[in-house]
Amino acid sequence: MQSKYKSPGLQTLLAFTLLLALLTGWLAEDTVRMIAWLSGAIFALFLIRFSSPRLSRWFPVAVILLCGLLLATRHTEASLWLWLLPLCLSRMTGRIGMALNVAAYVLVVADIGWALPLPTAIVVSVSLAIVWLLCLERQRHSTATPPTTPEWLLPPAQLDADIQIELKRSEREILHSEVALYGCARSTTADMEQLCRCLSQQLALYERAYRLNDYGVAVILIAPNAEAASLRRQQLRYAIAPQREISSTPLAEIGDRFTRYHSKPSTPVSEMQSWH
Repeated sequence: MQSKYKSPGLQTLLAFTLLLALLTGWLAEDTVRMIAWLSGAIFALFLIRFSSPRLSRWFPVAVILLCGLLLATRHTEASLWLWLLPLCLSRMTGRIGMALNVAAYVLVVADIGWALPLPTAIVVSVSLAIVWLLCLERQRHSTATPPTTPEWLLPPAQLDADIQIELKRSEREILHSEVALYGCARSTTADMEQLCRCLSQQLALYERAYRLNDYGVAVILIAPNAEAASLRRQQLRYAIAPQREISSTPLAEIGDRFTRYHSKPSTPVSEMQSWH
């Protein structure tokens, strides 16, 4: 099952990082080869266990440590890894994140100026600044995007009807389906906006979300079995922190729990309709 958390873009980035580590180890010698191939083994583990949220979160840290080790060797092959730093550090937001990004760029430029001739150092520093600014702008744009839109967050009146549809499909296709409720850590508008923003970024194309009230969202989760559904709920729970998961209930056990949200008759939707 494809989700935004397990996005093909991030998985492709991880695969190319693994390829770059292997090529660096093949072309370089001595210490650089040992560091690059050891890192390649670590990235291969990340790629194999990509569905694990805890493990995949260490990928940026691994890249940052690898870049530091390779730069410390002062080999020419290590300079190629500089362009991966912005991709990892741009995830750090706020004043502390901006300070870390600026400090990292200054240190990298200082190292470039020390190791390369002046004309080459200027070109490399400018190109690296462009990559860094593009990553920071992408991060700023993604966090500034309005979290709630009618195209993905559905009204609560539609929830019960969709539960009945998914219940029949789960019985027919032998799937495990459940409704997970997520709520705000505090009853504030900002918390609800953060919850909606995180869910909109993490939900898969086949998962539906319903805004039950001002501080709660219900999500219909579909998985091959209960264990896979539990893992998926764990991924979402980590993604929305510090907001929280309130409960989860298999569709077969829900009964008429959500019928009270029928403010008006909902229009039946096709099972093949796009869910975002």
